[in-house]
Amino acid sequence: MKGDAYSFARDVDREIEGLSRRDYLLRLREGRAKRLREELYPLSRLALSFKQPGLEVEIEGFEDSRSLDGIIRVAGFNPREFGVEVTFVYSHEEALRDEVLVAEGVVPGAGKIWREKRTREVHAVGEAVSHDEHYGRIAGGVIKCVKAKVSHGYATGTVLLIAFEEVRLRGHADWEHLFRAIDGQGGLMNSVFASIYLFNCATNELRQAV
Repeated sequence: MKGDAYSFARDVDREIEGLSRRDYLLRLREGRAKRLREELYPLSRLALSFKQPGLEVEIEGFEDSRSLDGIIRVAGFNPREFGVEVTFVYSHEEALRDEVLVAEGVVPGAGKIWREKRTREVHAVGEAVSHDEHYGRIAGGVIKCVKAKVSHGYATGTVLLIAFEEVRLRGHADWEHLFRAIDGQGGLMNSVFASIYLFNCATNELRQAV
């Protein structure tokens, strides 16, 4: 996909809106939902963040196996061009919850969840968790994503965009909690990337972390 920031975002949104509930939740590797939700949607919002009067922003999203997921080009009084690598915080447990949600319409939001080896059925047991457990969980996922990417030898100037979904994380105070949790688990410094952005797909909030 390729276009200016507005048309690119519009086209991505329309494709996501056209997905069935099953495809949207399961985001199977052979389908388009996974690429839309985990790469193209976050990429579109990063491009929009650079758009302002006097600047033209073009975005190209790659949908093959090349090392980058996209390129953003900014033309105007502050021209620049940079590659973007997008990664998504999405655990095996979250994938299992989505699978149960599709099959049964409801699933516990926390607690042990596993797939029975013999029957291949997924079992979930709900349990109470701390009201702020999501900060540490997301922070751990973000740091894991960075560590997985730093050894890939990206070109100088590449931007890393880490996306996640957490409806309970919204607004300045919540983001400050998250950044403290990230720092508490080792932080994001000494990275090969020019910048690192975090994007919460559930709330449409973007923050520059590095």
